[in-house]
Amino acid sequence: MKINDLKSRLKELGMSQAGDKGTLECRIAKGEESARLGLQAPDGNPVHQMKLAKLKPHAAKVGISPIGTLDEIMFAYIDHLKKKSGSLTDIAAGSRVGLPRSSGVNKVDLAGLSDKVLQLAEKDDFVGILNLGGANVTTSSSVAVLRKAYLKLSLTLHPDKNKNNPNATSVFQALVNAYERISQPDLVEEVPAKKGKKKAAAISRSNEGCKRTRVQCPRCKNPWSESKVEGNPDYFYNFLMMGIKTFNCATCLLEFGCMTAIHKCPFCKGSFEYHPSDFHRKITCGRENCHKKFGFYMFHCSDRVMKNLKEEVGALREKQAMLTEQKRRRAKSFQRRCMVKDDENAETAFLMGLANECPRCGISLADLDDKDEIDHLRNCNDEEKIMANKRKKEAIEDKKNKKKKRQDLQEDVTAKAAWDLLGASNENIWMLTDGALQKECAEHGIDAKGKENHEMISSLVLSKKSQALTKYKTQKGSGKVTADTLPSNLHAMTEKQLRAVAASHGIKVGKFSRKIDIIELLQSAQEGSKPLMITNGGAKLEKSRTSKSQVIEIESGSESEYEPDDDW
Repeated sequence: MKINDLKSRLKELGMSQAGDKGTLECRIAKGEESARLGLQAPDGNPVHQMKLAKLKPHAAKVGISPIGTLDEIMFAYIDHLKKKSGSLTDIAAGSRVGLPRSSGVNKVDLAGLSDKVLQLAEKDDFVGILNLGGANVTTSSSVAVLRKAYLKLSLTLHPDKNKNNPNATSVFQALVNAYERISQPDLVEEVPAKKGKKKAAAISRSNEGCKRTRVQCPRCKNPWSESKVEGNPDYFYNFLMMGIKTFNCATCLLEFGCMTAIHKCPFCKGSFEYHPSDFHRKITCGRENCHKKFGFYMFHCSDRVMKNLKEEVGALREKQAMLTEQKRRRAKSFQRRCMVKDDENAETAFLMGLANECPRCGISLADLDDKDEIDHLRNCNDEEKIMANKRKKEAIEDKKNKKKKRQDLQEDVTAKAAWDLLGASNENIWMLTDGALQKECAEHGIDAKGKENHEMISSLVLSKKSQALTKYKTQKGSGKVTADTLPSNLHAMTEKQLRAVAASHGIKVGKFSRKIDIIELLQSAQEGSKPLMITNGGAKLEKSRTSKSQVIEIESGSESEYEPDDDW
């Protein structure tokens, strides 16, 4: 069908007519399905004809994220209503590849799904591959939606789950490639300099259709780095949007990063959800009346600046790892002291003047005399006020939890961006936070439930070494322990952090090993990877005649006595 015919059909269905041909076809398929099944929202309106503003509240009530485009939220809501009425999403996914209808995935379904993945991979239909799991993604879908579709399929098509298929590895590689090709576009190679001219540092991709989007402080809402007074070079925009660094607001001094900042669409000026994985993509803001695609401008950055940035980021990650560990220990200590909230103690504290508000209705001490406090607590039975105070406390707690969640997400993103900048080698994987490690394990099909961070690292290192996936064929890192791969603050680290460092280098640590034992183990491995003795030419000749090399004794003015290893 031509685009005009598709738009005519969408007009008949009462749906939006914006988008490319593939988007229109997906929208028609969902709209016709919704009309055929007679799916309606609780207010009686047909789901496929609802606008974004009216659809969001209904989607949020059933646990669907209200963040995304109209198509993403509508399609998810339609799938929810189908599942509720007995039409499972898995049936739709099975029928799409010509498989028998069943609520689970049997051997026949798995074989058919694998064949379909390979067929679509030959046609470079990457969107079609991700949609085999029942999702409805497009090239402009957010990375969060793409990743959700990818993870759903990876749980089924992972080689460990698809053992009976001889092409299991190729199928999984095709799935990984499809996800990467949509979420991470190909970067432009650097053009070599002409003869006789100095090689110039060029940006790694084209900026066609890209904008420098407005970034605002989440507290004072003032624009960030749009004034020359702040003194930020243009390429700081790259570092912020890639999640590599966080910055302070020049007005209120709040520290924020790309995950906690407010991002504005360059066309409709509305806010939108952003993730560093979107930096090299062209996306839409997801608002109902704005369908224009835009990318994010990448400013020129010299090699020297990048070199200094890597050194700075490495030092910051070491410092941040120490701060994160301190926060974790303090939180764990506080949790031990305050296992259960005692309402009786809260009332006693109120009577003794140790609490500023009544634990029931929330009235302030400033509104009461000392003699009235006991009488108030005895007669504080107004259910309406008590429920209002309870809702107020829940709202405050919910706001606090959301803020903490955003901060944790920012730390995860910053750690992942720093790791990628430093080469994404196994030896530096200890830099990742627990949240970032869990995401890496999920993408590699590793069960991280109940595992400590050093156990997740060990599983990831083994997985990267054993699986010959396209993404990790050129994985950096030799596995040797050197001064460059070890953190500079090794002796200041805790036992948990040292176990993570050892696991990153593939070193097994005993269950009951102490901090000093792990440090000695790492130092022994470091010393074993470099020459320690001074030998002369005669010693080299002697080495060929005997199994052990001759050690030259060196007189020293120090009081320490050196005893050579038997292995030398």
